[in-house]
Amino acid sequence: MKTRLIVLFTISLCITVSNAQSNLTLWYKSPAKVWEEALPVGNGRMGAMVFGDPRKERIQFNENTLYSGEPETPKNINIVPDLTHIQQLLNEGKNTEAGDIIQNKWIGRLNEAYQPFGDLYIDFDSKEAVTDYIHSLDMENAVVTTFYKQNGVKISREVFASYPAQAIIIHLKASKPVLSFTAYLSSPHPVNNESDSQVVYLKGQAPAHAQRRDTEHMKRFNTQRLHPEYFDATGHIIQKKHVIYGDEMDGKGTFFEACLLPSHKDGQLSISNHQVTARNCSEVTLMLYAATSYNGPSKSPSREGKNPHQEIINYRKIYKGENYIELKRKHIIDYQSLFNRVSFSLPASQQQKKMPTDERLKRFKEKEDQELLTQLFQFGRYLMIAGSRGEGQPLNLQGLWNDKILPPWNSGYTLNINLEMNYWPAEVTNLSECHQPLFNLIEEIADKGKDLARDMYGLDGWAIHHNISIWREAYPSDGFVYWFFWNMSGPWLCTHIWEHYLFTKDVDFLKKYYPILKGAATFCSEWLVENSKGELVTPVSTSPENAYLMPDNTPASVCEGSTMDIAIIRSLFSNTIQAAEILQTDMNFRSELIQKRNKLKKYQIGTKGQLLEWDKEYEENEPQHRHVSHLLGLYPGHDITNDTPDVFNAARKSLDIRGNKTTGWSMAWKVSLWARLYDASKSYEALTNLINYVNPKIKAENQGGLYRNLLNALPFQIDGNFGATAGIAEMLLQSHNENIHLLPALPLTWKEGSIKGLKARGGYTVDIEWKEGKTVVAYITSPYKQTANIQYKDQIIKSHFNIGERKKISFK
Repeated sequence: MKTRLIVLFTISLCITVSNAQSNLTLWYKSPAKVWEEALPVGNGRMGAMVFGDPRKERIQFNENTLYSGEPETPKNINIVPDLTHIQQLLNEGKNTEAGDIIQNKWIGRLNEAYQPFGDLYIDFDSKEAVTDYIHSLDMENAVVTTFYKQNGVKISREVFASYPAQAIIIHLKASKPVLSFTAYLSSPHPVNNESDSQVVYLKGQAPAHAQRRDTEHMKRFNTQRLHPEYFDATGHIIQKKHVIYGDEMDGKGTFFEACLLPSHKDGQLSISNHQVTARNCSEVTLMLYAATSYNGPSKSPSREGKNPHQEIINYRKIYKGENYIELKRKHIIDYQSLFNRVSFSLPASQQQKKMPTDERLKRFKEKEDQELLTQLFQFGRYLMIAGSRGEGQPLNLQGLWNDKILPPWNSGYTLNINLEMNYWPAEVTNLSECHQPLFNLIEEIADKGKDLARDMYGLDGWAIHHNISIWREAYPSDGFVYWFFWNMSGPWLCTHIWEHYLFTKDVDFLKKYYPILKGAATFCSEWLVENSKGELVTPVSTSPENAYLMPDNTPASVCEGSTMDIAIIRSLFSNTIQAAEILQTDMNFRSELIQKRNKLKKYQIGTKGQLLEWDKEYEENEPQHRHVSHLLGLYPGHDITNDTPDVFNAARKSLDIRGNKTTGWSMAWKVSLWARLYDASKSYEALTNLINYVNPKIKAENQGGLYRNLLNALPFQIDGNFGATAGIAEMLLQSHNENIHLLPALPLTWKEGSIKGLKARGGYTVDIEWKEGKTVVAYITSPYKQTANIQYKDQIIKSHFNIGERKKISFK
């Protein structure tokens, strides 16, 4: 029996070493030294970062409903009394004075923060030296594996997050029964540890409030009235803690509970002192469950919450005592049903294939590693499946993964670009189901936004501002006016509803979400005013997070009708008009939107030939600013095309001025922007600028790049990963208005390759193969009876498809 076990283990080790050189495996010869280097797993609800330490493993885990705080208290911000005066100031060129009023009177407070849940530690008795170490993430199977030898014994552990089992599963195995360790749960929050003869529990409560600002910051922005946790009614400071727990705030905060369920082969397994102890085992399986009392964005989790213990009992019932092999088999079948839809192949040398991933990343600047780019593309798809499934929460700034009580930007949802970017690859890379959590969020914010539109603006429809958390805070956040006052979040998110329809042609879906489109369009229709030229513009707007200089060199950011505002509204009106036509409803409303769309301010071109960002031409405060909001109509929108060459070329000029070297997410956006301009060279330059190794131990500002695990760096912010995946897809396939464009921005160095399973609007599935930089053949499958123009360079083939028909398309 022992001989058979050793043989099987040796075979398994050989397979793992071989997989490490697979184009779908990220692998390393050393464990993660810090959190930013760990390997992520997730099932859409639970996520974990696996460090791979052979002596003391750390698996830091999250559950995506664990946030600080409770449902939002309305801020009583009413802009109506000031609106006419601010419009007058803008008309008089007193933009700075207008901004000062907004800064002082329309400001809100920061949203609550996504919270770390806890850590599973596995402390091994043996601290002996190890050899043959490999730590890897197999993206084909969504399994993190750690292999090594210790005292001649082969030891492995596999970690995956199972969607079918709703658990994180850890399997430890040795070629001899030598596994001896203590496993226990901990949390950065105050917790109670409990256990019985079968399981170990960890129970706690998230902070009632988490605030990364200090009281001096609040005083500087005159927001004491919005922070009763820190100031009394007279404005005096009552406390300064950044993190406040429920025992100091009426018992508020989300309750949470984790459960560790062990099983084993050979040796002994026991539970004592709220720890799992293994002695001389050959295999151990640990099932990690987690749940919270979160019960929706409008219910108090401390008073009206779910029972997390009962939730865990419900999750445990799914398990049904299946053995590890069966748990892993179901996990892989479920995961691959999504992941295997798309394959992407570019060549790499044998030398590159034999290098660990971190070495390949560090050497990329010396010699192009095309296969590493395919890994980055598929890593984005892996993260999408891991982080966004079913009815759960959508991906936030850090996706599903966060280890800090006060994370960067609260690990929330920033709606002026970042949340939208997270979902750019969902449809085109054939992960349409993973889009659903975002639609759930849109439903919730549309509901909150109705009250805000009425109470803050005195308008119908719905609106929301740029920063929210799980509590769907509708009002402006704090900070400076050039980021907190921006009310186009809802209209921009509505483009995801329309894009999902374009890719799926799901009329039932469109019918369900049409009232949300209509509500956003209603707000925008009432918010618009005529400017001095008789054009419709937003009366007060900003271009997110950017500023310009007034003639006296004073920075300002407020204007009427920023380019981004108008582009979003134009898109929203067009989409709502088409949706109403498809659904044969709201004829009068359609007519109103058509009239107003035709009166919207047109794009403007400046003296340098650039597309203007604000209502008129100003000197830019930061010409290479990371945001390129005024180019939204180029990508992800599509109303700036080469059909309007003046605007198309102005967009190109603006992108040239901005430059291609900036923060990671911004470079990722530029990959797609340049691809829409059919500039393969610049698109590839932006992509390869992102392929820059970042050491998490060295602090640097605005140095875009990747950590060794390929996560977007400085600090970790996951939108760069999704933007890169979307950008690569955009290089290879674009589709608009019944036109399918093959290889529109193929990099010159990508002489040979293939991609299979991408989606085009209309529901088409597209496979493309190319050699010597030219399309060899494409296979296109249509789920519907329809017609498309298939384009490659200047050649166009018109093709009629029957339902389910797959056609081979060849170009000379």
